[in-house]
Amino acid sequence: MRAAFIFHLITLFRHQSRLLVVLTLGLAINEPALAANNRCNEPIFGVAGVRIDQRAENASKARDMGIRNAAERAFAIVLDRLLPSADGQAQFMAAHDLDDFSDFTHIVEENNLEQRYIATLDFCFDAARLRQAMIAAGLQWSELQSPPILVVPVWEGPDGARAWYRDNKWLAGWWDAVASYSGLLSLRQLDRNLINERQFRGEDLADANPAKLATAASLVKAEQIMVVMAALDYDGSKPVITITARLFDKNGQLLTDILYGDQVVLTNLDQDGLDEIRRKIIAKMGSSWHMANLIDGAAADYLQVFMPVSSIKEWAKRLTALNEVAVVQSYDILSLDTKGGQVVLRLVGSREALGNALSAHKLELVDDDGRLLIKAKPKNS
Repeated sequence: MRAAFIFHLITLFRHQSRLLVVLTLGLAINEPALAANNRCNEPIFGVAGVRIDQRAENASKARDMGIRNAAERAFAIVLDRLLPSADGQAQFMAAHDLDDFSDFTHIVEENNLEQRYIATLDFCFDAARLRQAMIAAGLQWSELQSPPILVVPVWEGPDGARAWYRDNKWLAGWWDAVASYSGLLSLRQLDRNLINERQFRGEDLADANPAKLATAASLVKAEQIMVVMAALDYDGSKPVITITARLFDKNGQLLTDILYGDQVVLTNLDQDGLDEIRRKIIAKMGSSWHMANLIDGAAADYLQVFMPVSSIKEWAKRLTALNEVAVVQSYDILSLDTKGGQVVLRLVGSREALGNALSAHKLELVDDDGRLLIKAKPKNS
């Protein structure tokens, strides 16, 4: 029976597109599509918790205006997430109506008053239609969410390094920045509680103590840690802040410097100046991730890989992963036996983008003496 089933898989999948594979393995792959209709199946194409407080001459008009305005805000957030340039976003908005891409709207809560509409809504936009429209417009986009990144802000003043002062504008502002961020970076922070305050002292975090960073990352299941430190000094009466932003792996080992020793002279330590620094750091991180994972539907490349597996179940999981990787537009299965299958991928992005996307499924792309493999990542990696 098993040999016959393997041959059946080859017959069905050979030279078939992604769509046909999804249909063939419907029981294993379509389950997310059966989820409740108040949840976006592809979260990158959705926005949750959009708040409305709209006034108008009557309740009906207030509701219609409020929902429309909220939908436009949600659509702008999705486009900002996907498209790397403001010009590309504006171009797309001008040429398309968001109604063409609306999937569903879920009302979390609402209150209809005589001349006012107050509500919280979730919006989901159709991923397939948006992708096709961006391809038709000749646009490049990214839709892969980054691995979880723990953001660790530190303030270094005359009294030493601090990480937990609630009334410090640099530290408190990072909490707001992470909470309000809606891009492709998966940003996290430690809970502000007494246990963490005692365990993770400002001095240790400022020194990037590997053991402390690794422990902190494990608490929030982060794959990377970004330590963002602001050191205060004065040039006469003017405050000068030296900014350092460094990225570490989950074991506390340095990966790269995002900003190192950048000096900013502020007229005062107001929130606006510090907010601008935070935006610069997040934007630089986001841009790097965006550019590394660009999708270009008009520029395809082909890559032949071998996917080693030990069972039909494992093979089905590999195909499910390929179906969910946006940079793989389609694939052909050339051969399949008890050891695995040879597959040709049609890529609409770089190998780096493919590797990043596979990593989200606990897979990796490796070169084995000239032969490319897609296989499971080591458990401790």
